[in-house]
Amino acid sequence: MLCTLNTSVFAQTNELQQHPAKDTVRVRLLNESSRRSFPKNLLQTEQYAREALWLSDSLHFKTGTMWATRNLALAENIRGNLEKQLDLTIKALKLAEELKDKHAEGVLNTDIGNILVEQNQPRQALRYQRKALRIKQALGQPAEIARTLNSIGSGYIRLNKPDSALYFLLESEKIKLSLNDHAGLAVTYENIGLVYTQLEKYGIALPYFEISEQYYQEADNMNGMVKAHLNIGFTKTMLHRYEEAEQELAEAARLNSHIQNAKNKLIYHKNMATLDSARGNYAAALANYKQFSMMSEEMFSLEKSKFIANTKEKYESEKKQHENKLLRKEQQLHLATIKQQRILVVFCTMLLLGLFVITAVLYLMYRRQQDLYRQLNHRNIQVQEQNKIIMEQNAALESGNQVKDKIFSVISHDLRSPLAILEGLLFLLRDDKMSEEQFRIFSHELWRDMKNTAYMMDNLLQWASSQMKGIHVTPDDFDISTILNSEFELLQSLAKQKEITLTHALHRRLMVYADPDMIRLVLRNLISNAIKFTPENGTVNVNYLLLPDKIELIVEDDGLGIATADQTKVFSNIYYSTNGTRNEKGCGLGLPLSKDFIERNKGRIWFHSVAGKGTSFHFTLPLSAEDETPGRGYTIIVKDNQAYNETALNSWK
Repeated sequence: MLCTLNTSVFAQTNELQQHPAKDTVRVRLLNESSRRSFPKNLLQTEQYAREALWLSDSLHFKTGTMWATRNLALAENIRGNLEKQLDLTIKALKLAEELKDKHAEGVLNTDIGNILVEQNQPRQALRYQRKALRIKQALGQPAEIARTLNSIGSGYIRLNKPDSALYFLLESEKIKLSLNDHAGLAVTYENIGLVYTQLEKYGIALPYFEISEQYYQEADNMNGMVKAHLNIGFTKTMLHRYEEAEQELAEAARLNSHIQNAKNKLIYHKNMATLDSARGNYAAALANYKQFSMMSEEMFSLEKSKFIANTKEKYESEKKQHENKLLRKEQQLHLATIKQQRILVVFCTMLLLGLFVITAVLYLMYRRQQDLYRQLNHRNIQVQEQNKIIMEQNAALESGNQVKDKIFSVISHDLRSPLAILEGLLFLLRDDKMSEEQFRIFSHELWRDMKNTAYMMDNLLQWASSQMKGIHVTPDDFDISTILNSEFELLQSLAKQKEITLTHALHRRLMVYADPDMIRLVLRNLISNAIKFTPENGTVNVNYLLLPDKIELIVEDDGLGIATADQTKVFSNIYYSTNGTRNEKGCGLGLPLSKDFIERNKGRIWFHSVAGKGTSFHFTLPLSAEDETPGRGYTIIVKDNQAYNETALNSWK
């Protein structure tokens, strides 16, 4: 391996010597040499990167500047200066986004995620890693995808979510096995071993650590070999194989003496304290633990000093940049002033030659004309602003009139009917023209009409509010199954009036990110509509389909269905409405309002309907990013020999 590495480095150096021209080709060769020197040779990594950065700036070659900046960030990683590495990587990412270089965006997002994991900020790291994964999947880069999947698994290890970590690590393992990437598998198997260590399944963790050590040895990765021996030593301690554990830890200490990695030495003393304590040698355990505590404090102080130094350096750099900017601006002002003065001298000389009077008159006329132009432009701007205000007021008045007309239309036609029935029944009851027993016979139908009227009023008020004031979305993380259960309690009695079986399949905690009040109204509208258009002894069921980053909810019934000619009117703004199977009325606002609410919460709503066979309404919502659902996958729902998984897959795409 060392011979191969030396041959590669020599070949790269030879290429640089054969191409001394200061052009973009040399920039590319310098950046490649810098990347190949990492992490073996810090000085060469930094030397090549700095020359590439200087040459790229002189050529205004932004691509070269971007990769040189990234290589300088890697050099800071070797030094352990994570703060400075993060600043340089973010700077490189901004250049990649400016250049619209998707490959570079994927690589740099992964780098930032890895740095944040090292800084123990796994939640922020996962945002960058997921973005990197989407980019690399779109570009079709299996090796990079495997690397990012492994990084996501590391983030979940830091979050103490072993199930999620194991899922991503196993996916990474599949790709790396297909590529025969032993160097990458060494890191993946180390992380899988750490997951089983978290789960205290040391017997399963040990083989992963052992094969990781073999692959690190193949790649001549000294730091990886040290970590592998430390992990094997700790695992064997937990398995009560104390002599073997001591040998592994001694080997880790021997290898680490060559690279002098402080973090590995810290872990060594911690693991030795655990081993000594397990063997009952408490004096040695205490000594190792004291050494561990002392080194922890030293590392914390060192990191603090580095952070303060980086902050100070960053402040000084920004200060110098600001001062240089001010100096350049002042210099430009001086040059402009000198130029104007020269023009003025020439102009005065010409005036002294005999054209003073004529020039003065023309100048006065010019100034007058400019003043008139400015006044005219100012008045035109005022007129335009007034016209704009008038148009906005007219639009607001027209919208208000439409809202008012719709409200009066619903009140005069749809709300008067149940109130009139109630008034008549109460009149008959008051004048003893109807017994209480007879009143009870009509009360069920009256209750159903009043319930429909209440839902109609909710839709009307929500619609009026959205038209008059605008809709203010306040998204939050919530369990949608809880909201569905509360709506079922309200709608079960309405379903019983028609002997309709109302069921749902949401019997688990499903966290989404949306406005809970809006989603509550959407569920109420879709379920009450299904009950409305389903005949007696029918069924209404609510099911769901879990996708990688969203959930699809399905409200299906075996009712009347929607005629093909009327399907285009359902979500339109013409407020299409028909009576239910018991002549239930509606205002035609529920479905357009539901569509608006779902789209404002970053979802999508659609339906499938066959006249006489029933209707199924589907809508999607984003899953909560704060509560990862373990074991996320696909759910296939089959009814009447028809699979809905294809529809769900298309919506996900």
